[in-house]
Amino acid sequence: MRLGRTRKSRAFLYALAIHGVVLIVLLTRMESKSESMHSPTRQIPIIKAQVVDQQQINKEKKRRADEAEAERAAAQEIRRNEARKIAAAKQEKERREKAKLAEQQKKVEREKAAARKKKAAQEKRKREEQATAQRLEKQRVERERVARDQQQAHEEAEKLAAALRAELEDEELEFAAAAQQRADESEISRYIQAIRSRVASVFIYPDLAKGLNCTLYVRMIPGGEVVEASVIQSSGNAAFDRQAENAVRKAAPLPVPSDPRLFQRMREINFVFDPEH
Repeated sequence: MRLGRTRKSRAFLYALAIHGVVLIVLLTRMESKSESMHSPTRQIPIIKAQVVDQQQINKEKKRRADEAEAERAAAQEIRRNEARKIAAAKQEKERREKAKLAEQQKKVEREKAAARKKKAAQEKRKREEQATAQRLEKQRVERERVARDQQQAHEEAEKLAAALRAELEDEELEFAAAAQQRADESEISRYIQAIRSRVASVFIYPDLAKGLNCTLYVRMIPGGEVVEASVIQSSGNAAFDRQAENAVRKAAPLPVPSDPRLFQRMREINFVFDPEH
């Protein structure tokens, strides 16, 4: 804008100068014509004035040309400065854009690196969680296995202990039963001997019966009463056998145990009867 105003001012000055020169030339020519009409001897100054005016015009033209050249040079310099400014601005813009792009690229790289780091951390945490879960599951399975083994061992120990107790009980029962059996047999033998003695005490037979014996079967009821008495193995002497049966009945009630269990075992008995023993 300033350059345009300068050019307009100079053009205005140039126009004033040209009009001024033209005015001077016209005035000079008018004076020359007036003098020529009054005095022919005034020719030389007019020619000289014309020469001077032409020189001034040429000088003015040269000055204007120089000024125009200077203006063109100044305008070119201004354009070059503007171009340099534009180029510098463009370079600066490109530099900023490149810097901005580089910063954006760095930001993207940082974000990618952060994302990779975060993903790696998440994967690591996931692997650790999976490893922990697997370890805990393995420990749980191991605990359950140990518990099962312990339970199984406990059950087997209980079974073995129960079997041992049962075996001991069986042995004890067998031992007790055997002992009871022996005691019962001893007691029964004692009662049978008492019965034999009782029967022998009431047996009456001549001396000729010496050396004879028979086997008697006796069936009794509680209290020792005789229900049945018979010879199951004869002495070979019928009279001896009959006397032996009679002696059993006469000896009743026979001595028997008061214990029902023991009596039950000797409710029916067989014994060898020998009056001499």
